[in-house]
Amino acid sequence: MKPKPIGIVGGAGPLAGASLLERVLSISGSTYGCCKDADFPKVLLLSFPFSEMLSPETNATQLRTELKGCLNQLRKNGAAVLAIACNTLHAFLEEDEIDLVHLPKTVAMEIPEAEVPLVLCTTTSMQFGLHKQFFPCVYPDPDTQMQIDKIIGQILKGTDQQIIIDALLKIISVQTNTTVVLGCTELSLFTRYLAPCNKLIVDPLEIAANKIVEKSFFNRRL
Repeated sequence: MKPKPIGIVGGAGPLAGASLLERVLSISGSTYGCCKDADFPKVLLLSFPFSEMLSPETNATQLRTELKGCLNQLRKNGAAVLAIACNTLHAFLEEDEIDLVHLPKTVAMEIPEAEVPLVLCTTTSMQFGLHKQFFPCVYPDPDTQMQIDKIIGQILKGTDQQIIIDALLKIISVQTNTTVVLGCTELSLFTRYLAPCNKLIVDPLEIAANKIVEKSFFNRRL
């Protein structure tokens, strides 16, 4: 029995979608023993140029239409396990999607008991209270939130990695919270550089990648 086909909605930003694809394939090999081309799941990556979602000009209706169109396009092409490589886009889902690995919901199951983590995310996600809908958490103070938005913008623009790393380490190190959720997939691209913070760094993209592969290979005879 072959693994179920996977569909990834990318494009917000494009590198986050590519990173999720890479992680899915890596886990398929390390956890499920895929080594030949035919062993791996079929993966469809739709990197879609979404409308603006990080400014006051956000058109929620347009974003909902674009997101639904992407999910349906992946389904029409055979994807049975879906994922969105963007936290913020989850705020524009119109309904529960039973075939979707939902980032904030998936993260909720991985937060240590009694922990109230700090979530670093876009202002849009914060304004929707996206993560608070699924687990107890707090968001940064206004000044720190402005810095996080700036860093996300720099990542999208391709700013030198070391500048991004230094800025993230500085912000996270001074926080009193012992657990920090990287609530934007652009920040997930820098997870491996954040160990010096000496905090529990929760990476939703990595958690989602594991869940996606698990659902894809469910019931497969190994």
